[in-house]
Amino acid sequence: MASTEPNQGAFPGMQFSSGKEPIHITGNSMSFDQNKRSVVWSGRVHVNNGNSQVTSDSLRVNYGQDLHDVKEMIADGNVRISQGTRWATGDHAILDQTRHTVTLTGSPVVHDGEDQIAGTKITVHLDTNQSDVENARAVIYPKESKSSVDGAPPSRGASGAVQTPDRPPQVPPAIQGSPTEDNNP
Repeated sequence: MASTEPNQGAFPGMQFSSGKEPIHITGNSMSFDQNKRSVVWSGRVHVNNGNSQVTSDSLRVNYGQDLHDVKEMIADGNVRISQGTRWATGDHAILDQTRHTVTLTGSPVVHDGEDQIAGTKITVHLDTNQSDVENARAVIYPKESKSSVDGAPPSRGASGAVQTPDRPPQVPPAIQGSPTEDNNP
């Protein structure tokens, strides 16, 4: 089941082919195919565009008439996309400039500070700041915690667990595995 989160989106303003910032891409090797209009980087790939970054094991960039017209970037293996305090991980990502989307699969998780949203497929719509998550699971920390029984505000321990003077720490279940595994609630 898909859910839409009408908030700031995972990566507001992320664009890898437009804007004034250049795209910097590094990797252990690069293969250029002008006939297919694609460039493939392999081994410790790192993409930097302003405050947006992508790292992966490999990256294929498909372009239009020339290299300045990036149509999509396809990242595979140990994918991490980050922008400010937000980051996402997965096994596969497609950054589609035509549709203005980032689609993550392969155990994808999007983090915003301590908050996490996971699923089997996460699609971030960059122009509408909305996200669709299939088989969604989330851990959301409230901005203001309720006071404990004695009126003192709860505190977070080193593990991030909520602690109050008269109760043991309560640790939310971690978001791991796929939604088809038996360990899901």
